[in-house]
Amino acid sequence: MAHRLPRRTFLTTAGAAALGAAGMAALPGCGGGGNADATYRARAHPQAEAWKNRIGLAQGGDDPARNVQTAIENLCGKDGVRTFVRQGDIVVVKPNIGWAQVPEMGATVDPTVVATVVRLCREAGAATVKVFDNSVGTDAKCYQFSGIEEAAREAGADVFLCQRHRFRTVTFADPRCKRLKEWPIYDDVLTCDVLVNVAVAKTHNLCYVTLCMKNLMGTQGGDRGKMHQEIHQNLADLNVTITPTFNILDATRVMIDGGPGGGRKDQVVRADTIVCGTSSTTIDCWAADPAHLPWPKGHHDLKAVEMVARGAEAGLGTADPAKIEVAA
Repeated sequence: MAHRLPRRTFLTTAGAAALGAAGMAALPGCGGGGNADATYRARAHPQAEAWKNRIGLAQGGDDPARNVQTAIENLCGKDGVRTFVRQGDIVVVKPNIGWAQVPEMGATVDPTVVATVVRLCREAGAATVKVFDNSVGTDAKCYQFSGIEEAAREAGADVFLCQRHRFRTVTFADPRCKRLKEWPIYDDVLTCDVLVNVAVAKTHNLCYVTLCMKNLMGTQGGDRGKMHQEIHQNLADLNVTITPTFNILDATRVMIDGGPGGGRKDQVVRADTIVCGTSSTTIDCWAADPAHLPWPKGHHDLKAVEMVARGAEAGLGTADPAKIEVAA
C-alpha cells in the first residue's frame, strides 16, 4: 500500500517541492523527475491490437454502475474485467479528479463509475487497486468535492494524493513520438501491472474536448503550460509512451460549455453513456463526433480535434468513424 502523508503535511510539502521544481523546467521535458531510465511496464490488454478499432458502448437508464458493467461486457464478453486483470495484480485506476467540483458539474468522473471499476477489479483478483490523479486544483478539495475519494475507498481502493518527489523522468524513446523527449510520470503508474484510464467527457478551451487521450495528463508532473504547447502532438506522444491497458469514458454527464473546470449546472447535459475500449484514440474518435454526444451545435467537428488524427497517425487507433466497430 502506498504511503499516505497527512493532508496538511502533504500540501505544505507539495508547495515547497513545486517551487523547487519550477526552476528546472525545460522543454521538451520538465525536470524534477528522478531517474531518467524509468520505464512504463503495465500490460497491454490481450486483445489490444485486435480491438484497436472496437469499442464497448452502453447507453440509457440512470444507473452509471450498470452502464459501466454493460459496456465492459459488451466489449469483453462475460469475463469482463477478468480479461485484463489477473489474480494478485497491482491496478491503477486513473480517473479525472482534476477539479474541486461536485459530480453534478460534470468536471470529474462520476464517483459511482470509479467505485464500480474498483469493485470489478477487486472481484477479478487484483491485490491492490490504487486511485489518484495529479489534480489541477487543490488536490484534497478535488478528492473530497468530487465524491471520488469516499466512493473509491468504500469500494476497496487505496486512495492517496500524489507526492511531488515520486514523479520519475521517462524517456519518450519510441520513434512515433515526434515532440516530447522526456517527461516526469508518477511512479505508481510506471510500476503497476494494469492501468485503467477513466476519463470524463467535457469541453476544453484549447483542444475543443477532453476525453481519454487527454486524461493521461493526470499521470504527469512538470509544467502543464509547456504540455499545452502543441498539445495535440504532445498528447499523441504521451499516449504512445503511456498506453493504458483499458480505457473508460464516462459520459453520464457531458459538460457542453465552460470546460474543463465548469461551474454551472446549465453547462451540463445528462447523456447516460459509457464507452470503453483498448484504444483511447478510437474512443475519442467516437466520442468527439457531435453525432454521438450532445456537443453544442457549431462547437467543433471531428477534424478539429487534432489529437485523434495524431493518435491515429501513430497507430494507436482510428480517426475514421466509419472504421469503428461498436459492441452494444
